[in-house]
Amino acid sequence: MDIFPFVLFAIYGLCIGSFLNVVIYRLPIGMSIVKGRSICPQCQHTLHAADLVPLFSFMLLGGKCRYCKSPISWRYPAVEGLTGLVFGLCAAVYGMSLYSVLLCLYACALVVASFIDLDHTYIPDGVHLLILALAVFSLFTGPALSPLERVAGLLPAGLMLLLAFLTGGIGGGDVKLMAASGVLLGGGLAIPAFLLAYILAACRWAPAYFAKKIPAGYEVPMAPCFSLALMTMALFGRPLVQAYLGLFSAV
Repeated sequence: MDIFPFVLFAIYGLCIGSFLNVVIYRLPIGMSIVKGRSICPQCQHTLHAADLVPLFSFMLLGGKCRYCKSPISWRYPAVEGLTGLVFGLCAAVYGMSLYSVLLCLYACALVVASFIDLDHTYIPDGVHLLILALAVFSLFTGPALSPLERVAGLLPAGLMLLLAFLTGGIGGGDVKLMAASGVLLGGGLAIPAFLLAYILAACRWAPAYFAKKIPAGYEVPMAPCFSLALMTMALFGRPLVQAYLGLFSAV
């Protein structure tokens, strides 16, 4: 692997991750994501540039606000580090290409969807619209997908919509996320991502369910599982699917 594209994109990802923290915090409460200085959520003190260096400010400040000494949530460095890692992987897999940039933007949408869903159990429609816009741009870059493949990418969302109608147990935001992602990635990646997401969800939530630690009526945030599965398939899906199919052809 050429380390330079990975490092370069990872640095950009750390910086973008800092902005995504702003989006995750402000968007659900109706605040502008482009106006206003960042503040400490505890003491409301305006944060300065030295307080906002991705990852490093958190470490240098010892995980506490410079002004009120309140603990800084792990969320902030986690989002920055995660975004940096995914950006680096996009460059490592697809090189310094326009498609890498497209996947980086897709990763941003998935990160925002995941953490807002964790906090508020909904996914803003702006996330789905961004992914659909990326699907349009993908017509000009990246792996060529036929119209039939893009339509096939809607199959998981169609199944989820049917289950939502029959059981009411699937959120509309999850359906939209899978629909938009299916158009972007095509059925060859969206369908395995759908299956992988529910495997991840079972690993995460089944033990708590059987231990009766999930309160009645609790809405399980599925966006993190869908996002992890979708990004895994976007980056490594084709060799993974080929390797999986190869197991059967070898038998």
